[in-house]
Amino acid sequence: MAKSKKKQEGVGMWVAIVVLFVLGAWPIALILLLVKLFGDDGKKKRTAAPPLNQAASAGTAAAEDSRAKKVMRSAMRSPAVKKSNAKWLKIIGAVLAVCGLAASWNPIDMMIWLGGVEIWYIEELLWALAITAAGVAMFCSGMSIDRSLKRYNKYLAVVGDYEAMAVEQLSRTLGYPRDRVEKDLQKMIDKGYFGDEAYLNMELGYLFRSGQADAELKQKRRQEQAQEAAAAPPPKETEEGYSGILRRIRRANDAIADEALSAKIDRLETITAKIFRAVEEDPKKRDRIDTFMNYYLPTTQKLLDSYAEFEAAGVEGENLRQAKARIESTMDLIIKGFEHQLDELYKADALDVDSDIRVMETMLERDTASVEKDFGLGSMAAEEKPRQTE
Repeated sequence: MAKSKKKQEGVGMWVAIVVLFVLGAWPIALILLLVKLFGDDGKKKRTAAPPLNQAASAGTAAAEDSRAKKVMRSAMRSPAVKKSNAKWLKIIGAVLAVCGLAASWNPIDMMIWLGGVEIWYIEELLWALAITAAGVAMFCSGMSIDRSLKRYNKYLAVVGDYEAMAVEQLSRTLGYPRDRVEKDLQKMIDKGYFGDEAYLNMELGYLFRSGQADAELKQKRRQEQAQEAAAAPPPKETEEGYSGILRRIRRANDAIADEALSAKIDRLETITAKIFRAVEEDPKKRDRIDTFMNYYLPTTQKLLDSYAEFEAAGVEGENLRQAKARIESTMDLIIKGFEHQLDELYKADALDVDSDIRVMETMLERDTASVEKDFGLGSMAAEEKPRQTE
């Protein structure tokens, strides 16, 4: 019903144009014809996903637009890009152009014969020229539809059943400039070639048939970015220094599923962090961990990485079981070695503390004895002591 109504509105505009030409109001008729053939259909370009509640949005649009505006837009809609329309526009246009040229010869001939310019003949000539211009415009419009159909068929062949297609990909495949592809796609969207929900997202540079296709593409891109971030090696600066060593231990621990071994690695990581903190607070201790840094720590890291690889292999052969058992049993010894390394870092500090305490005790004994001698507290203390015992 709606379709037939739109057709009636379109036919009504053609009838109005013909009537205006017949009545002599050719300037208005010619302007209306040109607008109908080559003007913008007045449809707002959609550059984002349509609203989920299309019914509500349609109701809002209907409330905002007046009935007269909607009828006018429908009446002035350009001819559909179809072979039949192109064919009839070219036939009628050619006929009108020939008839207009033939009709224009009579007033020209009469003015030549009369040897003067008559207003009546001028009006007749202008009317005939308007008919000619209308015919030429219709013929050119038919030719334009033919060219558009050839391009549109190429677009449809490339897009196929895809719900989303990059504008750049269409441009490379078809060999058209990007600007032209964007214009053609927008016209095809306005004509309904890709469905009622299709739109051109200029920000992403994509043609979408629906908002669902847009959401799926964005979700796919987020997943690809997450996968790339997970697969990409960490920046070099994060792998260097003490923090880089701790990160490598943490990654190995995350890859190991055995809870008992994982707990031991946690303990190992804590001790290692304390060793690094002690060296950072006192750089003089750096020379005391050369063997720890150059042998014990790399070897331990290698054992942890190997254990993680053995688990990832998913095979429980005898060789793998023995290797994993050896690593598990060695972890307790490694932890004790790391704890010893941490204790050794504070050995000098402990000696300094012991030395400071001995010096302080000596000074306190000396100072106490001197005070008793100077003030005679020693004899008084000796006398008071028996009294207290009594």
